[in-house]
Amino acid sequence: MKKSVAITLAVVIVGAGSWVGATWYTGKRIEESAQRHLAETNEKLAKITPLFGLRIDQIKYERSLFSTQARYGLSFVKNDKSPQEMPDGMIEFDARIEHGPFPKSALARGAIAPKLAFVHAEMAKTDNVKPLFELTRDVAPLISDAMVSFGGNTASTSQIAPVKITHEGNSVDFSGMTITGAFDRSLQGVTAHAQTDTLAVDGTKGDDPIKLLLSGLAIDVDTRMGKFGLQTGDSGFKIKRAEVVKPDADVKASLDNFGYTVKVAEDDKNINVQAAYQSGDITVNDVALGNAQAVIKLAKLDGAAVKQLSDTYNQLIRQYMADTRDEGLNDEQFQVLLDNAGKLLAGNPSFSIDPISWKTAKGESKLTFALDLANPPNAKDLTPQEIVVQAIKRIDATLVISKPMVQDLMVQYAVKKEGLTAEKAAAEAADNVRSMSGMAEMFNVGKNDGDNIVGKFHFADGMGDLNGKKIPAEELFSGLLGSMGMHPSATDDDEESEPAAGATPMDGDTASATAGETLQEFNVDMVVSMLDDMGYTTRKTDGDEGPVLILDAGTTGATDLRMEFLCNDFTEKCYDLVVTATYATKKPATLKAINAWNREYRWTRAYLDEKNQAVLQMDMNAEGGIGKNNLQILINTYFSITEDFAKTITAAPAK
Repeated sequence: MKKSVAITLAVVIVGAGSWVGATWYTGKRIEESAQRHLAETNEKLAKITPLFGLRIDQIKYERSLFSTQARYGLSFVKNDKSPQEMPDGMIEFDARIEHGPFPKSALARGAIAPKLAFVHAEMAKTDNVKPLFELTRDVAPLISDAMVSFGGNTASTSQIAPVKITHEGNSVDFSGMTITGAFDRSLQGVTAHAQTDTLAVDGTKGDDPIKLLLSGLAIDVDTRMGKFGLQTGDSGFKIKRAEVVKPDADVKASLDNFGYTVKVAEDDKNINVQAAYQSGDITVNDVALGNAQAVIKLAKLDGAAVKQLSDTYNQLIRQYMADTRDEGLNDEQFQVLLDNAGKLLAGNPSFSIDPISWKTAKGESKLTFALDLANPPNAKDLTPQEIVVQAIKRIDATLVISKPMVQDLMVQYAVKKEGLTAEKAAAEAADNVRSMSGMAEMFNVGKNDGDNIVGKFHFADGMGDLNGKKIPAEELFSGLLGSMGMHPSATDDDEESEPAAGATPMDGDTASATAGETLQEFNVDMVVSMLDDMGYTTRKTDGDEGPVLILDAGTTGATDLRMEFLCNDFTEKCYDLVVTATYATKKPATLKAINAWNREYRWTRAYLDEKNQAVLQMDMNAEGGIGKNNLQILINTYFSITEDFAKTITAAPAK
């Protein structure tokens, strides 16, 4: 044998021996670490939800020189709180593990750098999942390939098989899903992309008929473990088009290019979160609704406090779900949550919406909102209202409603859904928008600013400002806290006051009624007291359908001003209240002036009576409840416009 041939043969033998030895060593290393990794994985899976756990068991492990054949089983771990319909049994997976350093499947994919292993796994066909294999036409419903480096990093590609089902005229057609991803062990980071072409559901033959089509669905994740022990990074969801048809409800809707992204970032102290939603064209029943977007931000969240609050909350929930006594949190546990929440507020976090926007070809409506928070000092000694006031440093909110945009949407709906002509639809829409504009001014929720209705609210230092009207904190929050069942000004040591025996909210003595009271009927003494507070003198008489209050017309310009209570003959409860102003002018009001008024103020009714006198009327109804504050606002607003009505009907006609 020549020396060169001998050297070459020796090199080949040594190389082959080294490869075999390295492969044997890698296979042994994989086997030794398999049980440890399995235990770590099960520990994490057990924390996914308090209602149940997930567990992976190793059923088979057969190692040979170049590869290992293994089978694993995934099952639910139930507890006393778990839903009864949770499935029993295992979902089993077969895995072929090719040992490194040069797994042949990795080399075939162009990965020439040494790898620990190449793992091919797919769902095994067992009795538990046999129906699923029938849906996928005997193709494994889930297949995954993964390349694992010696450092523990993993790159994988998975496939969810297509599914097509037809049953009793209904069908589901799913094109399958491809998922590519990578895991960075050092950063505990995950990068993944999932893509589905179509999901079509035709359930029009069912009891609740529906037809759904989703196309171009994509999910992206790029996260890593942050310094506070919380996942940071970006995640998002996109769908190219969604269509829904509900034949029984005569609804057909479509949505193009919808997506959302969530960004979680951190600095040395804080965590910041931003969620952004956006959509392309939205169409409902052939009415083009335009497109929308929303950006929501949480800023200056103390990272350590968020982590501690999250861990404490999860621990308490797991303890509660494991306890079969169905008891709530005890005082000590609640105090722990409260303390952690206080630490979070101490960082002065903020919440903002910037903006929620809805745009069409005719205009854009949007809402912006900003809330800055603080930790109230000595919260234990404060009333609920004082806690709220001191916890809120600042609120700034602006709502802009585009009148041309709203009017255009009304026209489209009236033409396409109600079958009106374009001219009639435009006239009605214009009237409705004028009415909406007037109501906004009437209730001080917005001011008319050219083509927009603009509402602004600011709160700081215990004082609110709604479109220029000052609102003290006690008035602003008392109704809100009261509706939540909390006594705004009461502390734990205060005694709750009891009403007098037999007293009801509708009794004549209403001076003690709360500002946020809801009235279920109209009471004469209550209305008289309200009018007296407003500076109006009244005289009571009897009418055909109930009491009538005759008011001093004052500066309203009316010759007769009255309130009529319309009462039920059987229950004697008065659910309707009609306020009427009659004007006996030297010259009768023109129909043109009356019609112009009705177009502008649709919540009132103006007409000429049988004596050719102008009449301005407003109806109020208490069935289902009406707030006492709202009633007072309605009456005040009516009285404030009676003088304007007098000027309108006596003005010289336009030439």
